Amino acid sequence: MSDSELFGAVPKGMPKNDIMKNDFGWEVPIESIPLPSKGVVYSPDSTLYNRETLHVKAMTAHEEDILASQAYIKEGTVLTELIKSCVTDKTIDADDLINGDRVALMVGIRITGYGPEYKASASCESCGKRNNITADLSALPITRLNIKPIQDGQNEFEFELPVTKKTVTFKFLTNNDDKERATIAKNQSKILNKKVDKNVTSFIEHSLLSVDGKTDRLKIRHFVMNMPAFDSRALRQYISENEPGIEMRWNFECVDCRAENDTNLPITAEFFWPSK
Repeated sequence: MSDSELFGAVPKGMPKNDIMKNDFGWEVPIESIPLPSKGVVYSPDSTLYNRETLHVKAMTAHEEDILASQAYIKEGTVLTELIKSCVTDKTIDADDLINGDRVALMVGIRITGYGPEYKASASCESCGKRNNITADLSALPITRLNIKPIQDGQNEFEFELPVTKKTVTFKFLTNNDDKERATIAKNQSKILNKKVDKNVTSFIEHSLLSVDGKTDRLKIRHFVMNMPAFDSRALRQYISENEPGIEMRWNFECVDCRAENDTNLPITAEFFWPSK
């Protein structure tokens, strides 16, 4: 399988929708979506352990109901419910997936529903002209996990900070981590009425598992708040460069000035509700 190939063969013995097959002569397609992490970051007790692919059924009208659910939208769980509905292995908790694996599944699921063509818009970095672009989601390259965890079956990796020379261990965040970050930020905003968002420190604090062998969360928080900016940037860059996932970037030429642009493809409402 090539790094840009999102789908693979359907495994034998996969459960079928008998009513659709027997009464209507049609089966809901099942696709194989590669996990960029290769499953090595998940516990051996998890069904995700060492799983290089997950099988998903193609989007149907039922999934459109999920996407339109005001209750799920209000709760912020609509994408989790979508993944849960499409993944055939119901033992998998979509919130436990690291974010890169979730994005890979979302891209794959979107392709099953509406095809690989994704229309979006982006501003030219040179002249500011707003351009309409059409991206081929099936051509987006997969960033495979290329660094080894400290121990097989653990989402824990090591990095030496360049200034303080402290050895830290970190993890790739999951949707559960992001929900916890959002809850903490909301509570702090209500209590402290602060004007400074802690996006950088929050990300690092939730990513770090230890600093120089110390795992106490209060000590890690104190270190993060006082770590040199150069260390902060180096760590975030290392995590970003090595995080497995889909490269959600697309190159386009500006219609006005002909400048080449490399833009980030947003996963917005248009991603699952294409207007054309």
